[in-house]
Amino acid sequence: MLGNTLFIIGLLISVGLGLAYFRDLGDVSQMVLRVKRGNMLRFIRNESRVLTVGLCATALMLLGYFAFEGGTAWLFWPVLVLLGILYGFTWFYVHIGMRNQMYTAKYYSIDEAREMVNPSGSLIVIEKDGVARAHPDSQILRPHLAGNEEGLNGENVVMTY
Repeated sequence: MLGNTLFIIGLLISVGLGLAYFRDLGDVSQMVLRVKRGNMLRFIRNESRVLTVGLCATALMLLGYFAFEGGTAWLFWPVLVLLGILYGFTWFYVHIGMRNQMYTAKYYSIDEAREMVNPSGSLIVIEKDGVARAHPDSQILRPHLAGNEEGLNGENVVMTY
């Protein structure tokens, strides 16, 4: 009884947080789903807390399964793989993929950009002291760190939409 209770509580909390974490910060999910900016910012600001609670809940599920023989193997192993994907992919993308892009972005002149951007597409433009950058909405709608080593007129700019 105790094993099943620990297993189910751990499973529900870890999968629930994992799905929300993946939905709001995982790049793949945002190609399909619209993510509310407030949710994305909440997960960015509280990522370590979310991961701590989610991984503790996973440990609770593991404890219930292995120590108290709760749950079933046909549910435990697929859920464990799912949790690895939800937490692992998202963490890797946010901490390795996005951080890498932050320093390697390429910026083009207006004439070069005209050839690459749809004339009817909308852009988000950032301007600081006469230096401007434009980013297509289609790229900024996804979590995005935009910058290069020089920053924007000497200052680092991190953007999310």
